[in-house]
Amino acid sequence: MKKVKDNQNINDFRKTVAILLILFILSVFIGSFLYIDRTLRPTITVLAETKALELANRSINKSVAEMVEGKVNYEDLMNIRVDANDKITMIQANTIMMNEIASAVALEIQDELKKVKSTSAYIPIGTALGSPILAKYGPKLKVAIEPIGTVTVNFKTEFESSGINQTRHRIYLEAQTQVRVVIPLTTSTKEIKAQIPICETVIVGDVPNSYINIPKENIPNVLPDAGTDTKTNNN
Repeated sequence: MKKVKDNQNINDFRKTVAILLILFILSVFIGSFLYIDRTLRPTITVLAETKALELANRSINKSVAEMVEGKVNYEDLMNIRVDANDKITMIQANTIMMNEIASAVALEIQDELKKVKSTSAYIPIGTALGSPILAKYGPKLKVAIEPIGTVTVNFKTEFESSGINQTRHRIYLEAQTQVRVVIPLTTSTKEIKAQIPICETVIVGDVPNSYINIPKENIPNVLPDAGTDTKTNNN
């Protein structure tokens, strides 16, 4: 009878130890999860968003390159009007062709982003710790992006002085859309805005009789201070 009671006590002790061990493991797991969630989540989110932006921008640049690289010239988009003396009187945009290109590029970007959705990137947890030694180690978090909304593509132009009688005219394609960044236990939305140069030309005009170049920054103060007395000697 005593032997049976001892065996029962041993079994009860083992059950108690097992329960305590399970509770300890659960406590460690929950504590680690809360620590990672509170401490590493912001860093992981930033890293995931950066990776997603990289994937999206790569898709946009690839789409634009496939659609317009080597296929669109400045003369296709801009009509330059000159007078009898070959002086430029007007630069007129070819809006019909611009709209066609913008629509085609927007559709191509949309399709490319859908392809990116089927691919994923991975970020090691060690990267979020900020340690160079542990940067490539630890469990890897899967990062995926989902395009949301439509892709908007517009043309932008820029005029820049390129000499006394020269002006550089650049034409850009500006693509804008939104993507949802998906990582375990959280999502975020980021706006993608990329500007890709398409073509440019140098417009040459008449040489002016005089030319003054005033820098935008670091202009020296050539005026005397308010507190300095100025004396004039008349001899």
